[in-house]
Amino acid sequence: MKRLPGTRLIIGCLLASWLMVAASSCLAQPGAFDDVTEVNIPNFQQGTDEFYFYIKTLLSLALAQTDNQFGPVILVPDSEVASQQEQFNQLTQGTTDINWSITTIKREQQHIAVRVPLTAGLFGYRVILVRASDERFDEQLGVAELKALTAVQGTGWPDTSVLTFNGFNLITDSYSGAFESLSNGRADYFPRAANEVFTELASRSTKDLIIAKHITLHYDNPMFFFVTKSKPELARRLEKGLAILTANGDLSRLLTSQHFYIRARNLLAGRELIRLQNPLLSDATKAATASFDSPLEHLF
Repeated sequence: MKRLPGTRLIIGCLLASWLMVAASSCLAQPGAFDDVTEVNIPNFQQGTDEFYFYIKTLLSLALAQTDNQFGPVILVPDSEVASQQEQFNQLTQGTTDINWSITTIKREQQHIAVRVPLTAGLFGYRVILVRASDERFDEQLGVAELKALTAVQGTGWPDTSVLTFNGFNLITDSYSGAFESLSNGRADYFPRAANEVFTELASRSTKDLIIAKHITLHYDNPMFFFVTKSKPELARRLEKGLAILTANGDLSRLLTSQHFYIRARNLLAGRELIRLQNPLLSDATKAATASFDSPLEHLF
């Protein structure tokens, strides 16, 4: 397709506008505006810089849609990095106002879920890490063959419950321990989201693990913003802002311009999917996400 004159300029202007809004919401200092609202969010974990920037930019843009009605906002990251479970504990306590995560029925009961998918279902597409020396994965394996092997997942992760529900054999470990369990042969493979896997492989000092060429698991696995129950007005504001960004296409344009998204899309293109059921989705989430069309679905 022939590129229209000025396309790069248009894309550049869109990115510039996103960054300016993010800067005004994220970098402003208290006192810079009258009645500025501080919103506490998690700090980024090592290796998640790119994704964290995307989420923080999206959050800033969504809240900025209603500045005229509610006033400006600044995002204040927590002083310390916390695990996902700790982040939800802080959300319960009200020391964190908003976080983001894969949704489950339990999380939706304990916090206010803003049911707008943040990654077009990207976290539901799982490639698998295997040992580079393991020739069993050189060819496509069937579901029965895969279930006969041993997967590893994190202790307490929603994905662990999904795989168990679908009849997979697995062991659990800590996040770092899961990689070691795969390396030392306690596990045969480690399912990872297609957008996470490149950064994870790059961060390892050894090159003993690779992405299996053929196998991709898929289940509905939306990521939402969650808001502390003590601030329902903040949840309503965020929902309104995300609805605006969804309707005008800015959410999709921002997501699909991200490097992590482009790499994941290219990795997934042409693969055959093993489709699984996710028992952790509430009826409300199923209904809310049914109208969202993921551009990734057109790859298969």
